[in-house]
Amino acid sequence: MSGYAFMMGSCCNCGKMITFNPHKVPSLMINGQREPLCLDCANRWNELHPENARPIQPDAYDAIPEEEL
Repeated sequence: MSGYAFMMGSCCNCGKMITFNPHKVPSLMINGQREPLCLDCANRWNELHPENARPIQPDAYDAIPEEEL
């Protein structure tokens, strides 16, 4: 039987608690580690840095199938 997992963490910019797909969530490298951004902060980053803007995948904040962990 297969299930789903919700990854939880805080946005590295605003601190808001979010659920996310760790393979698809927008993130920033901080001290050598990928840290997640919430949807609002990811959209704001793309507005402020159009030269480095990246599309936000539609399932970036969804549960992930447990076999993909």
